[in-house]
Amino acid sequence: MQMPEFDFAYDEPDVGYGKVRLHFNENLFLPEDYYREITPSVEPWELRYYTDPNNRRLAGRIEAFHGLPSGSVVVTAGADEGLRLAMQLAAHIDGRLAIVEPTYGMARVIARQIGIRPLVATYGEDLALDVDGLVKLGATTAYICSPNNPTGHVVREVEELAARFNGLIILDGAYAEFAGYWAPRLYEYGNVVEVRTFSKAWGLAGLRVGYVVAHKRTAERLRALSPPHPISSFSARVVENALERGRGYVERSIQEMARVREWTLPRVAFDKYHGPVNFITVKTPNAEQTAAALEREGYVVRVLGGKPLCPSCIRFTLAPLEVMERFVPALEKALKS
Repeated sequence: MQMPEFDFAYDEPDVGYGKVRLHFNENLFLPEDYYREITPSVEPWELRYYTDPNNRRLAGRIEAFHGLPSGSVVVTAGADEGLRLAMQLAAHIDGRLAIVEPTYGMARVIARQIGIRPLVATYGEDLALDVDGLVKLGATTAYICSPNNPTGHVVREVEELAARFNGLIILDGAYAEFAGYWAPRLYEYGNVVEVRTFSKAWGLAGLRVGYVVAHKRTAERLRALSPPHPISSFSARVVENALERGRGYVERSIQEMARVREWTLPRVAFDKYHGPVNFITVKTPNAEQTAAALEREGYVVRVLGGKPLCPSCIRFTLAPLEVMERFVPALEKALKS
């Protein structure tokens, strides 16, 4: 039997930890005290036994933290697994999924991996969402990221779309906390599945913990598509501690990041996308060459070539001021060369 060729893997180079990592949008402003505060000691039985089914205890803690209804949260192995569950549900509906571009590249990859060839909608030059056009496209599921990666803008039209769209909306809220949107609320429309993560603002990317918020009936369907033990007991304990004792650290880190963003923006004298997020996307003549020049200086950035509105862009994560004071001149030099 001839196996099919798969050309839709997510290309993720291993850059190690010896360079300044500005390509993953991790929260680089959280202090070591935060991690010491939330890291638990682990009892032997917690490693010996499986977790509670579907990590229901952690789901309940997340619901309590946000004031969400019982049964509305599904814990997942990172936000990407939350997207996978939501897109599997879309495939069970009929597979007519629209992705609004430019956006997070993994959304298209996951869709293709589960057998969906997504329809494409695009933001306007002013980054407005064409609600009429999306409704008329014929999709029964739509993927939207807000605040959007890589443009950084908040998609103001999501609520209008939720009221008018006769189908499922997958709302990727990975960067919501940076913009001040802590508690998910659009799930109340009934056709919105909101995907969240502890990898970005909460600074816990290494744990691989995310969650999906949906109306209880939709959440039950997503839970049925999930493996019974999506994350480890250690990861669950750390996240529980972060919810209990870490929000102050996270809020202060977001405030400091915003100050650095305001310092950085006027010093990057090139066309760029930005918003209430921890990254900036810059339009470049040659994204690959710019990224290579920066890597020679010790900085790793994300290349975003070939996307609508972003034919040749790089994206960099905001870092503490002492890092940005060195990075910005290196960026300017790389762009000019």
